[in-house]
Amino acid sequence: MSKWSHLDYILEDNNDLTSTELARKIIKENDLDENFYDAIREHIRRFRRKKGTHEHTTLQEYCEKEGIPYDPTMMYWHKGKLNGNNISVLVKAQKENQLSVEDVEEAVVSVMGEYKKYKAHPPKKTNEKALRIIVSDIHVGLDPNPEGNSIFGYEYNTDIFNDRLNKVLDQAIKKYQTEGTFQVLFLDDLGDALDGYNQQTTRGGHHLPQNLSNPEAFLTYVEGKYKLIRRLVEAGVAKKYIIRNVGNCNHAGDYGVIANKTIELMARESLITNIEFNTFEKFVECFTWGDHTWILTHGKDKEHMKRGFPLKLDDKTINWIREYIDHKRISSKYIHVDKGDLHQLGYNRTKKFDYSNYMSFAPPSGWAQHNFADSYSGFSTQIIHPNEGNISQENIFFD
Repeated sequence: MSKWSHLDYILEDNNDLTSTELARKIIKENDLDENFYDAIREHIRRFRRKKGTHEHTTLQEYCEKEGIPYDPTMMYWHKGKLNGNNISVLVKAQKENQLSVEDVEEAVVSVMGEYKKYKAHPPKKTNEKALRIIVSDIHVGLDPNPEGNSIFGYEYNTDIFNDRLNKVLDQAIKKYQTEGTFQVLFLDDLGDALDGYNQQTTRGGHHLPQNLSNPEAFLTYVEGKYKLIRRLVEAGVAKKYIIRNVGNCNHAGDYGVIANKTIELMARESLITNIEFNTFEKFVECFTWGDHTWILTHGKDKEHMKRGFPLKLDDKTINWIREYIDHKRISSKYIHVDKGDLHQLGYNRTKKFDYSNYMSFAPPSGWAQHNFADSYSGFSTQIIHPNEGNISQENIFFD
């Protein structure tokens, strides 16, 4: 029997309320302690999912018979006979793991409920420079040690993710304390923010060991990144904040776009400051600041590419990028191509542009550990003058 089974009768008569609204109603009408809020809301969500789930026994039996993993399977064709005629029926399985509109709403309400509107910390001394923070391949939801069988035994969960975000904040504040208030802070996310959806890349067809459900991964990423942005603003690190996200990537795809659009809506509602958001849905996008133009890409897109851009520049990639520069008529004095995907740091330079690979924010997956051995993870910062070519970059590695 459920811990909250005495409340189940209430759920039957309040289908018009969201789980958040109903949890608050139950607490108020029963004069319960506010500390019960999360537990009650979680019970409501599980109750509703259970009531709305209709398992297709034939699908489960079919998968077991054929040796197909049942949990990530979404549908199959059932072929048989009806009144002597051959039939083929597409059977779909409903999943508790699906991210619903209610999940998105509750993620927003639960985070936004903690904070009131506020103003940025008044700046102290200012400088002409920009502070740029580059993260890539955050892979929220990744299980780097499935069933405890990975070689190096990495852990990655909500607490570790948030601890790493705190290290990003600490580095930004250290730069601010040394340099003063920056003209602009760029927070650039180069894609694969979420590990996947339904234990697969959003391309599908590639099973991924994950330790968070779709709603849990969504809430973890949205809450963590929103809080990072809020704290950067509160600290007064810069006069202006520009948040850029590469959405066209092979793991997160549209799931990452939805998550970052949610963060944008939340930030616009709560942050009284000069803040700009760009979530890129094309494979390659560019932006200019001063004499610098950055071309941002994950390195592998969400649909077409079998192989992504390489770690080291080759003739094919150089020609591709030059054609893009010509097509966009980019004539900046300094042109930078930045990408993620390969989870490694790397730098190449041609006469027309430089080419940088950035490391993974997340630890290596079990597959990566077994195929490529151990590797590092972390993020990078840059201090940039608008009219000078020399960029001061620091790479921060997680232990």
